[in-house]
This record gives sequence, structure tokens and C-alpha cells, in this order.
Amino acid sequence: MKHPLRSLASALLLLWWFGPPAWGQAPGAGAFAGEEEHKAEERWQRLSPDEKRELEQRYERWKSLASDEKAALRKKLELWRQLPPEEKERIRANFERWRHLPPEEKQRLRARWRRWRELPPEKREALRRRFEELRALPPEERRQLRKKLTERRALTAEEKRALRQELKEKIEQHPKGAEP
Repeated sequence: MKHPLRSLASALLLLWWFGPPAWGQAPGAGAFAGEEEHKAEERWQRLSPDEKRELEQRYERWKSLASDEKAALRKKLELWRQLPPEEKERIRANFERWRHLPPEEKQRLRARWRRWRELPPEKREALRRRFEELRALPPEERRQLRKKLTERRALTAEEKRALRQELKEKIEQHPKGAEP
């Protein structure tokens, strides 16, 4: 099962692109869902010509979506509205950070996300649990683990193979649950 916040975070890019203010209404006066007509008119009048043009373009993109896509975005918008303010702020900060990443970094992250999505659900869940265990470690232990990882990344391919073989032998000598 997909985690609603992960799904929501990935949909924020879509929400930003299609624009939340015009869910199914024509641009111009009254385009801002949930506002009284006169407030919507005032807000529309305060928009610059570029903002009005952008809103109209968002509306056109919204109109071009299939009904199931619209329904999915509406559902995600409702999830967004129910999030606590600090969670919304965290997601917004991540989104802003994403917008300012260089294209190469975005490409690298997309590949990483694709690999993650391709993992079987059981493997993803096992990795999530492991990440949570690591987050729960005291800061000093996390620093030591980072140091070890950095040291291991610096090893040559042959040194890495030797280390893997050594660890494999240790595991075979002391199976899980057996006394060392």
C-alpha cells in the first residue's frame, strides 16, 4: 500500500504545475474555490497580467486532464488540506529545494526514485524499517556509521570483495540467533 504522504509529496509537483486555485472553474472572477464572489473578484483584480495569464494557462491544463486524473488530484488536495502546518512547511521546503537543484542532480534523483519504485513492496518496507532504525540511533552512533561507510566507499573493488567474503564467512560461522 502506498503511503499517503509519499504519494502526496510526489503529487505536489503536479499540483504546482496544474495549479490548485481553479479546480473545475473558469478563470477570472469566482475562480478561487471556497471564496465568496466579491472576494474572488478583488483577488483577481490584484493579480498582475502575468499572474492572470499563468492562472488561465493552469486552468487550460486542468481542463485537458482526464476525469480520473482530476479525481486523483482532488483527493491529494484534500489530503494536503488535512496535513498539519509543520508537515506542509517541510514539504514546501523540499519542493523549493527541488526547484533549485541543477538538472544533473534532478536526473540522478529521478533515477534513484525509479529504482525505488521498481523494488518489490516487501523490500521497500524492509528498507523503510531499516532507515527508521538508523534514524533512531544516537547521533554519535550515526556519525560512526557514516565514517565507516565513507571508509568503505574509498576501498578498491578488490578490497570490497575481500571484505564481503570475510563478512560472509563470519555469518556462516555464527548464524543469526546462535551464540558466537
